[in-house]
Amino acid sequence: MAFIQLNYPSGALQQNTDVSIILPDPPGSAHVSPGRAYQTLYLLHGTYGDHSDWWRKTALERYAQEACLAVVMPSCGNAFYQDMVHGPKYKTFLLEELPAYLRSILPLSPRREDNFIAGLSMGGYGAMHLALSKPGQYAAAASLSGVMSFSRLARQPQADQPWPIQAIVGSISPAAIDRSQRNVVVQARSLKNRGIPLPALFLSVGTEDFTLKDNRDGVGRLRRLGVKVTYEEHPGAHTWAYWDTHIQRVLVWLPLRGDLVEI
Repeated sequence: MAFIQLNYPSGALQQNTDVSIILPDPPGSAHVSPGRAYQTLYLLHGTYGDHSDWWRKTALERYAQEACLAVVMPSCGNAFYQDMVHGPKYKTFLLEELPAYLRSILPLSPRREDNFIAGLSMGGYGAMHLALSKPGQYAAAASLSGVMSFSRLARQPQADQPWPIQAIVGSISPAAIDRSQRNVVVQARSLKNRGIPLPALFLSVGTEDFTLKDNRDGVGRLRRLGVKVTYEEHPGAHTWAYWDTHIQRVLVWLPLRGDLVEI
């Protein structure tokens, strides 16, 4: 197995950035033959996190090896994976720059059916938001303890929170955030109205998690739109114990081949 810690100058972020990458050993071989590539999971961190969270705090390397799945873990600050009004363009970085760059140097499949995105907490929102922003790029998105919108945080005093909401969205109101394409439900409705196929969606949350009500409300709204959602609740809170257990459920749910794919 290869574990890569990549640092490179990002044009979208206008700064050097860190990305951690897991490349499993292919079944029965120590190398990747030409014309074959990995299915890939982009895995997003939560608030206060970075590229190292998932591999330091879970057994992700083992899970990736068992699934023969490449895992890409970027660092994206506390900006809810948005193109900030005053700051880095994290959305452009993740949807455009990073996948193209990594495919130029690593054997990662470019096909939609081989690309997935998931995350926890802020990253759970980010995974759904990004997948619905560019539905032709990801076959599936999974959220662990995520939310549908970050508008509630915009109602809190800025000094009391780690998210620079005004730098992220400018001066628009919380209500305007909820009506915009920053709201996952609004995104899903827009795609449904235009007849654009949505990625498969998976949401999981602990029954003692403070995002439980948000998840139940959001799933209900998505289902009323006719969006197919796989939704699970299990005992647990907003903790790494929950996320380590249920990222394994995500990997079972994803349409993984368990081997390299032909490209």
